[in-house]
Amino acid sequence: MPLMLLRGSSMVWLQMRSGIWPSSTITLAQQMYNSHEFSAMPILADALQDANCDNDDILTHCRDPKQVHVRGCLLVNLVLGKS
Repeated sequence: MPLMLLRGSSMVWLQMRSGIWPSSTITLAQQMYNSHEFSAMPILADALQDANCDNDDILTHCRDPKQVHVRGCLLVNLVLGKS
């Protein structure tokens, strides 16, 4: 079971913006989701930042080398519009 580290205002922020990400950001998230390979999370952080995400909790979550990401990662699911 994955750890869900995004909470509070960070969660609300991402939910309000899900579905408006550039197609390249969605494609990257979909590739990670399909392959169960999440080593590109720092690249996803860059893509989110390029798409005007300025939430430190979200960007840190993606870039933290100590995070273990698995299929079901709440951030990836929300970028993909999954609940």
